Amino acid sequence: MDELFLTESYYIVLFHVPFLFLMTLVNTLVFVKARKSHLLKNFLLLQGMLALWMVSKLLKTFAPDAPSKFFFVVCQYAGVCFLGALFIRFAHLFAKGSPPPQKLMGALYGISSAMFLVVATNPLHHLFYAHFDFWGDSFGSVFYVLQGIMFALLLTGVLLCVKAYLTSFGQKRAQAVLFSIAILIPIAANILYVFKWFKAIFGFTPPFDITPVSTSVSLALFAFAIFKLELFDSLNIALETALSEVPQGILLTHGRRTAYINRTLKKMLSDGSLYSAAHRLLLEHNEKTGAIQLSFDMNKEQDFTIQNERGEYIRLTTCPIKNGSYVRLTDITEKQTAVEQLKIKNEELADVHEKLSRQAQTQKSLIAVRTRNTMAAEAHDILGHSIILALFLLEMARVADKSSQREYMRRASTLLKNSLPELMESSPENRRRGRNVLSRLNELADELSGVSVAIEVSAAGVVHISDESADALYKICRESITNALRHGRCGKIDVILKGDKSETRLYVIDDGRGCENIYKGMGIKGMEQRAHTLGGSFSCRTLGGQGFCVEATLPALR
Repeated sequence: MDELFLTESYYIVLFHVPFLFLMTLVNTLVFVKARKSHLLKNFLLLQGMLALWMVSKLLKTFAPDAPSKFFFVVCQYAGVCFLGALFIRFAHLFAKGSPPPQKLMGALYGISSAMFLVVATNPLHHLFYAHFDFWGDSFGSVFYVLQGIMFALLLTGVLLCVKAYLTSFGQKRAQAVLFSIAILIPIAANILYVFKWFKAIFGFTPPFDITPVSTSVSLALFAFAIFKLELFDSLNIALETALSEVPQGILLTHGRRTAYINRTLKKMLSDGSLYSAAHRLLLEHNEKTGAIQLSFDMNKEQDFTIQNERGEYIRLTTCPIKNGSYVRLTDITEKQTAVEQLKIKNEELADVHEKLSRQAQTQKSLIAVRTRNTMAAEAHDILGHSIILALFLLEMARVADKSSQREYMRRASTLLKNSLPELMESSPENRRRGRNVLSRLNELADELSGVSVAIEVSAAGVVHISDESADALYKICRESITNALRHGRCGKIDVILKGDKSETRLYVIDDGRGCENIYKGMGIKGMEQRAHTLGGSFSCRTLGGQGFCVEATLPALR
């Protein structure tokens, strides 16, 4: 027994002490180098339980007596009993990105605590160890039940991790298999040792329980996954699931290899969306090796758009990150089409704006011309009327006696002086409003009193016209009188105003020599325009070779 004990102790020390140092070193490196997260903390806690198992195994081997040895057995199973619950928590964090529900973890911790109590109280019932002393032990019936529960929890966690890993990183089959093996090695080693299957399968029996040592091998594989495959630096499952379904193609690179590629980008690669119009492939990806080839520099920030062979527009943005790059490819065909259509519409609107600007300029010029013509017509009427009357007054002064000459000349001078204020008053902004047309016609007749022509104003009916119509009739009458004095050589002028509910008519009739061939100069054209502008009519005619008649009709005020 002593020789067997020494041999077993020798191998335990030979294997366990170096692996303990290795475990400490690897876990320290993991903590320092890996991204800090809840997943990392739970991984280190899980490794702590395995370390407790290994250390307790060493201390149990060199315990001086049976009570001390049983104490370290209890410490060993403190790690073993809670290993399944902690592994379920780790697997759920890895697969779902969040801890398990509190009720589930409460139940698992309760089962783990019950298992630990069964081990700790074994001297009272001997159900876990049927026999236990300093030199050896044998397992009781409850031992296999508790081992079955622990293996069930561990296998559940393994299946959850493997399924999540294959779903999230399906393009890395080799890594998924390696990850699964890393988890299964300690479980398989423990099953083979407990049920003594090493001899039947491998032809030898290990001198001690190799489960803690196999745990160190598992840890080494985990470390490889952490630093080479970036297990803890990759996206968690919740984030990966979100990125997998987004409409943009997402690529994460590590060096010149693929760290992650979502479904949208895979579809773009398979359907030829990334072939530019110049038959140049924007991005190539080898699913087996993970190698990528890019036709652009991914080590600097870029944002550009290409048009592929199908006429679609693909926008590519890159952003360098630690040890790699983030690449996003977005199909912006609809947006680009809308932009092109908007550009066309803007060009059309610019053309319309230019045409409207030209029309507005033309309209402005026409208004300016119309205003000048109106002012010219007003100047023609007012100045012509004033000058003709002044000439008549001066002619009267020439033939009058000395006592009357001064009066005629004063009236002529006053008439000419007042012509400029009247011209200013005739502008639209200074036009007088609200004066009765009949009173204005009488004032016009009074201006001609004392000259050789007699003017008589008469009215029939009720005159209902607007201020604009009254002003137009007054000016038509004034121009008609001016023409009669200037061209007709008349002795009498009759001004007749007739009105009813529908219209108002103005007649200016002189007894002059008339005119057979009427020439429409500025005066007649101005009278026609005034009547037509207000919706009325205008006509002028000779009266049987003797006398002349001007007739203007304007609608009544409604």
